[in-house]
Amino acid sequence: MKKVVLLLVALFILVSGSFGGLLFMTASLGAGEASAASESCSEMQNLEPSPLDTSSDDKANAKAIFEHLTQKNGFSGAGAAGAVAVAQRESSFNVQAVNPSGGVAGWFQWSGWGNTINGSRITAEGSIKSGDLSTLTASNEFKLLDYELNGPYNATRMTVGRADDPQQAALDWSRLYEGVALSDGQTKVSEIKANALKWYTTFDGQGIPSSITDAVNDEADDHTTETYEQANDGCEVGAGEGEQIKDHIPMGTYYKQLSPEVKKAIGKRANFTSYPDDIVNAPYGHQCVWYVSNRVKEIGWPVVGTGNGGVWGHNTPGLKVEKGQPKAHSAVNIQSGQDPYRGQCAEGHVMFVEYVNPDGSLIISECNVVAGQNGFDRATATQTEETYGTISAQEAKTLTYVYPAGKEKK
Repeated sequence: MKKVVLLLVALFILVSGSFGGLLFMTASLGAGEASAASESCSEMQNLEPSPLDTSSDDKANAKAIFEHLTQKNGFSGAGAAGAVAVAQRESSFNVQAVNPSGGVAGWFQWSGWGNTINGSRITAEGSIKSGDLSTLTASNEFKLLDYELNGPYNATRMTVGRADDPQQAALDWSRLYEGVALSDGQTKVSEIKANALKWYTTFDGQGIPSSITDAVNDEADDHTTETYEQANDGCEVGAGEGEQIKDHIPMGTYYKQLSPEVKKAIGKRANFTSYPDDIVNAPYGHQCVWYVSNRVKEIGWPVVGTGNGGVWGHNTPGLKVEKGQPKAHSAVNIQSGQDPYRGQCAEGHVMFVEYVNPDGSLIISECNVVAGQNGFDRATATQTEETYGTISAQEAKTLTYVYPAGKEKK
């Protein structure tokens, strides 16, 4: 009953415009700006020239996004409302909104659609194919959203998902997930704040608390449930290639989260805890080069590479360097800027190829890559075990592989 009375009072005030209280001025501003946004939606960022003008469809899509975030990802009502407000800015809830020149598409205008001028994200989960509108569906966009929020954009999930202020949540989602600075005019700060408040009220966000749990941060002492001995009991080193493994492994996945098929393909797991401390780089010893150098020793390489991640092994006698030809049990280099996530470090990155699928995609292990950490600076190099991920066949063709000379694939 209390909510009904407040709603009637708010409606009266909005109509009469006779009250000057701060709380209701905010509500009035939100409604006014939301209305203005709907009238000028053709001018909004990244929309098709003729966006959908069916408010019932728009509201249904807004509700679908809100419920997916709250019910499937544990978002608070405030956090979900903030995300929905940004989706409205980005696409007006048109699931097939496309900006060809910007190479972006979908509800959140993910990059990599037709061109990679703004990066490459839309094909990362695997369900959406660049330029193929038949794959640009709500179901596939939810899969991509889940993949990113539980992988490279876990920081967004942890910050926005636990929000108690819908307007701040909209700003944080824009900054963390969209990568748009708040000082940038295209952020449309007043618009997304107004719409966040509107969706928060529309979907009763106040009654939905966050239920997010994070295995990496909340249960840090419990995620290593399979020790080297447990994982490798009776296990030999795998061949590194064989039948196609269909699992897509998000970046930063821990060993215990891998499927039995992936574990079998990898074979003997890296003995991470046995690797000697890096005295030179202590206390930040768990960097990518440290891990790969120890992993290749463990796998039986006669020579260990030197150099930073992007060029590790390139000038090491006894090692062969080859571009675009994935090799099982090789090291693989990523240059600065070559990958939207791992390529953020000026020194580049290096990983170990655990398995090569027949289609050319890779299962890799690595260090200094934890779900939710997009940077690879020294301060993040403190993880307590290796992590795993999938590299697509398309990306694998662009990378450089290092392996002992004489071990070329027949």
